[in-house]
Amino acid sequence: MARSGNGLVSAPTAKVLALALALAGVSQAMAAENGLQRYSPGVGGSDMTTPLVAGWYVQMPMVAYHANKLKGDDGRTEVKATPGPGPYAALRSEVSVKADTYALLPRVTYLDTTQVLGANVGFTVMLPLVKRKAVFTSSPLYGELGLPANATLSSNIQSNFSRLDGSEMGIGDVEVSPLLHWEIGDHQAVTFAPTIVLPTGDYKATQRVNPGYGNFVTFRPSVQYAFIGDGWDIGGRAVLSFNTRNKDTGYFSGHMFNLDWQLMKFVSDDVRMGLQGYFVRQLTKDTQDLTGLNPALATSSNLANGNKASVNAAGPAVGWLKNGGEMLLEGKFLKEFDARNRTEGQAFWLTVSKPL
Repeated sequence: MARSGNGLVSAPTAKVLALALALAGVSQAMAAENGLQRYSPGVGGSDMTTPLVAGWYVQMPMVAYHANKLKGDDGRTEVKATPGPGPYAALRSEVSVKADTYALLPRVTYLDTTQVLGANVGFTVMLPLVKRKAVFTSSPLYGELGLPANATLSSNIQSNFSRLDGSEMGIGDVEVSPLLHWEIGDHQAVTFAPTIVLPTGDYKATQRVNPGYGNFVTFRPSVQYAFIGDGWDIGGRAVLSFNTRNKDTGYFSGHMFNLDWQLMKFVSDDVRMGLQGYFVRQLTKDTQDLTGLNPALATSSNLANGNKASVNAAGPAVGWLKNGGEMLLEGKFLKEFDARNRTEGQAFWLTVSKPL
């Protein structure tokens, strides 16, 4: 039996709450190549702090992410060198972006009663449907040079940044993973998922905005821990992403570490509330090897600092159980802060989950 606000709930209720490991999906903005990473921070829901029982599950997380800030290595608005003629040779520009990501992340998960090493075994599969849009703008810092604005030069600079704009919709990269789930006590559980993400998504190397991430493979092991008590439930998911080099562009996106966390509590028999959040840290630098490739595919990013990205986020979450377990509807709003080498924005998540 699993616990509710009154202490116990039925097995069907536990099955609804035990959502499949939502281990990746759509990137949220500017990290690694073209601002992408193969994990969607914040995708974890009430599954992180509820028991997982044997059976089939379907899950449909939906996310809308919006950002209009592009942060540099110092956490301030990104500034790029945009040299012009004559006295404008040392000109720089502030760079901003309006980035929008909309995604459906349909997932099917199965957990069996068979055990290996004391853990129930299973699998999970997810194929995202993605729409991405990005519009870049520049504001030349003429005041730094003490020179008057130059309309022609400003227009030329903006034209160069506008080449990064794009709007694309399509299928993302499929991910598959076996599952190992341990119940390590009456109130604790651990789940391990060694996920492989394959380059099946719509992708063109000449575009900055794509539904897919690129022609490379990601190995993404994750460990999830849950403590389910009589008060606040505490859950966390630690995720490491190891990337191969993109065969089309020669770009290597540095390895990533993500930690999703949450504290949730039943405030009634069918309503759960709490806080959720995440932090992202890029562990190794981006690099690019153009040997044998078209130099036109070189990234427009500055690799001097390796584009090592980081960001934090936090916000409220609420979940509703229909008829004690037929379906779970969960929504949350996560606000990002302290971003480095990526966008800084906010995301609204709505997740519908149901056991079969």
